[in-house]
Order: sequence, then structure tokens, then C-alpha cells
Amino acid sequence: MNNHVERAEIKVVCPYCKSDDIISRGKRKNQRGEVQVFGCKACGRRFTREMGFNRMKHTPETITLTLDLYFKGLSDRKIVDHLKQFHKVTVVHTTVLRWIKKYLGLLGKYAEKHKAEVGNIWHSDETTIFIKKEDEKRYYQWIWNVMDAKTRYLLACQVTEDRFMNDARKAFRQAKQVANRRPDAIVTDGLQAYKDAIKHEFYDPAEPIANPHLRLKDFETKPNNNILERLNGTFRERTKVLRSLDSDIGAQEFVTGMQVYYNYIRPHQGIGGMTPAQMANIPIDLTGNRWEKMIGLAINS
Repeated sequence: MNNHVERAEIKVVCPYCKSDDIISRGKRKNQRGEVQVFGCKACGRRFTREMGFNRMKHTPETITLTLDLYFKGLSDRKIVDHLKQFHKVTVVHTTVLRWIKKYLGLLGKYAEKHKAEVGNIWHSDETTIFIKKEDEKRYYQWIWNVMDAKTRYLLACQVTEDRFMNDARKAFRQAKQVANRRPDAIVTDGLQAYKDAIKHEFYDPAEPIANPHLRLKDFETKPNNNILERLNGTFRERTKVLRSLDSDIGAQEFVTGMQVYYNYIRPHQGIGGMTPAQMANIPIDLTGNRWEKMIGLAINS
């Protein structure tokens, strides 16, 4: 395990002149409670540290609880009811969607910066997601997932309109960028698009195994794609509650959020209660409120 982790206690830098010659200037109270005030010796200005929740009406605890409930399967309206009933907090469902959209974009960009130390066997599979589209009653797109078998790290989550070779290549291209390596084997179902996409993205005559594609004949044969079947079940469970996605939270935003949640926030029994990010030696410390600490790291990165 990598001991050089990026702590949530981020080095304080003046937001005005970027000097790190900072001293404490006591505390003050605002709507969120007591916050630390700092003073900059270089420019003389005072400020509070930005942890991703400045100028927000509600507390970090309320906002991060909303994010957590959303990815645990509650609809936006059920989240509103939960906050009012158990926390005496009144929000409207559009506020919930606005928070989710804001922080998913921030966390998605931050997660892209990290390289994962993953194993040599990857799994890939695809599932459908229902999108609202004008003048059409039913419109589906495809989610392509690529996962490392050893760490359970979700290397790629891509949404496409079709299920052809170029669509599959987008997911494999993202997986290569995150892992910064070539796998020895990629386990897939019998879809022809995988065969061509893997050959284009990973074929290397200099490697002992030039083409790493391992195509399954059925669901019983070992190795199988069970780890991704379970992931796809999680996606289907979540999107069933959503009913559909529309312009409020787009499909790619949603799956990027699921990717962050799956890799960084949600502990996995299959890897001893750790997160895939921990297993993949992503150098950040997310003990405690993982949502709040990750947002703080992302806003200051």
C-alpha cells in the first residue's frame, strides 16, 4: 500500500496572491458553524479556506449526505423527504439535482488525474441505459464498463449510442489512459465489436500474447464475467429508480459519477472492505466522510 497519500488537510495558500506565508487569525461563525480564518503575511488579506462548500446555503454534511443517498439508490424526491423527515432540512428536488451535477463534474475531473496500479486481467461488458429523448417513447444508449479483476477498479465508463467497434474502442482507450499499461488478457462476452476493438487498441506483435482478447463461450466457463455482471446489476438498480436521464443530469455525467462512487467511496466486500482506489494505490486519504474530503481535495488540486 502506498504510504505517500494526499491528505485531506491541504496546505493553505492565499487565494489572492498565492503565497503560502499564512498564519491563523482565529475563528468565526457562519451558517455552517465555526470556521478557521487565516491571514496572509504577504498581502495582508484575510480569508477562509475553500473546501468546496463556500457560499453554499446548506452544510457540507447535508450536501454530501445527498450525494451518498443518490448513489445508494434513492430518487431525488425521496432524498428531499429524507432530509426533511430526519434532519429537519428543507430543499426542493431541483436543488438536489443541482448539487449532484455540480459535484459530479468536479469529482470526475479530479479522478481523471490519478493513475491506478492495476493487475493484468481486465473484464469488459456493456449494459443499457434509458435516456429521455424528444418525440421518442423509448430511447436507449449503451454503457461500456472496463474493470480490473485484481483491484475491482473501474477503469472506464463510457456511454455511446451504438454498440460497434468504434464505440468499444472509446472505453478501451479510457482504460489505457487510467492504467497506463497493457493487460495480458481482457475477458468479454461474444460481441464481435470487442474482437475488433481489442485488436485495434491492444494488438502488439512484440508481446508474448499479441492479442489479449479472451472471449467467453458461456457464463459458466472459468474465467467468467461475474464481477461485471454484478456491476451492471448495480447500474440497472440505480437507473430503474431514476426512470430515465435527461438534460438535468446527462448520461455521461451519471456514469462518471457512478465510476467515482464505485472506485473511491463505496467499500467492497470482495476486497476486504476496502475501496478499489485503495487497492489500486491511488495516493489519497479518504477516511471519515469520503465525499467531503474528496471534494476538498478536488477543489484545491
